[in-house]
Amino acid sequence: MSKLTKKDKLNIYKEWTIENKRSAYLSKKYGIGSASIKYLVSLIHRHGIGILDKPYTYYSAQFKLEAINRVLVNHEAAYSVSLELGLKSQGILINWIRSYKENGYNVVIKRKGRQACEEQR
Repeated sequence: MSKLTKKDKLNIYKEWTIENKRSAYLSKKYGIGSASIKYLVSLIHRHGIGILDKPYTYYSAQFKLEAINRVLVNHEAAYSVSLELGLKSQGILINWIRSYKENGYNVVIKRKGRQACEEQR
């Protein structure tokens, strides 16, 4: 999802639920895809407004592997798993799966920040 403010996200949810605006209208108004609008509304509906207050979340390799296995092994829909786990975007789990496959079926934990001098060589 693009860099929407919390206020924008709340407005989208209110316009969807109270004013009965739909994804095509909201997508144009806020400049994000219809799928992202629908995911945001579903996320808030399932987890409540408080889900928007969650700061950056670190996900362990074990957490990622369990989520990936639910999709690849248990054949659950990535969208449903993402919603249930409260991921900020439906694309997060898809990216984990892609990265998992690209890296020889190993979960990759990306470190934040600049590389140390030894790692740059």
